Amino acid sequence: MANYADTRALTLQSQLTELMNMPEFKKKPSAVIQMLLSNGKSLIGSKARTAIDTVKSSDQNVVEVSILNDTSTTSGTGRLAAHTGTIGDSTKATLAFVTRTESFKYSIKQADRDGVFTLQEMIGKRMLSAMDNLVDVYETYYLAWLNTNKSQVVNTPSLGTWDGTNFIYGVDDGDQEIMFQRFKGFMREQYLKGEMQLVSNEFVTQKGEYLSQQGGGNSTNLGWQLSNITNYASSELANFTGYQGQGYIIPVGTVGLETWIPRINREGYGMPNEIGGAYYKIDYPRIPGLTFAVHEYAVASDNQAAAGESQDINFQVEVSLDSAPVKAIESTTNSSPIYKVGVLTA
Repeated sequence: MANYADTRALTLQSQLTELMNMPEFKKKPSAVIQMLLSNGKSLIGSKARTAIDTVKSSDQNVVEVSILNDTSTTSGTGRLAAHTGTIGDSTKATLAFVTRTESFKYSIKQADRDGVFTLQEMIGKRMLSAMDNLVDVYETYYLAWLNTNKSQVVNTPSLGTWDGTNFIYGVDDGDQEIMFQRFKGFMREQYLKGEMQLVSNEFVTQKGEYLSQQGGGNSTNLGWQLSNITNYASSELANFTGYQGQGYIIPVGTVGLETWIPRINREGYGMPNEIGGAYYKIDYPRIPGLTFAVHEYAVASDNQAAAGESQDINFQVEVSLDSAPVKAIESTTNSSPIYKVGVLTA
């Protein structure tokens, strides 16, 4: 089977690389996915990573991660012979893996009847469409995950406005020229500093592109504030009422993405025209590091009325992925490293 899986994936990959330049196969930006993947596998540590690869041998298995809490201590004004304190604690969280799939089929004789495209070209187009659609579904899911997991707990900012109902930090409209400095200042007041990642909509993204060109050679130097912030432009992030720009700011390394596909797909097994079909994997050409599971099986079919022949074979194909976005665990209820930010309307 290894030979079939390897050559099959290589053939499809060759087709997909050519297709990437075709306008027909354009797709929306995968801002959240790329931001999550950029943090690698470092967030949960090697023990939990091993658990994902080994303990999670089935779709149904559960993986949990834990941290030691920052436990309170007892203050005093002098040394005591019988001093007392509190015992430390830990917090556990479950990696919430979800499965998403996209399916399609092709006929082994449809290319013969078409006479324009080869069968591999047809399969390549269908495979790329399926993977693009799967990524789009996940992008929407991860964007909603950011919103659900944003922090509801803050130290009240000294500048701008904290919306304690919708949990958004708002920069005043008059300060939009220095919005990125305001974002970083807000994060410092949450005791978070260093490199930041920002998933933002077009208002914030385009403002950032403009400000980045207002450097030391200009009469107004505003580009300095963009240091230590990496922006990921989202076409799907809508403004909340009362805001003209929106985004999520997150310290680098505090969120990530764990993915999983079944062992049988990782190793490769079977043939599509045998009982049970073929199980293999394929890399997504648009985003390095994203690999999908593929299951493919054959069924005899009369396709005379569907661009095939009366004696034909349909191959049913499913592309799938299990994934779990993950964030740093905090013992404080509703506290998170993910903060929703925006620019208020005038």
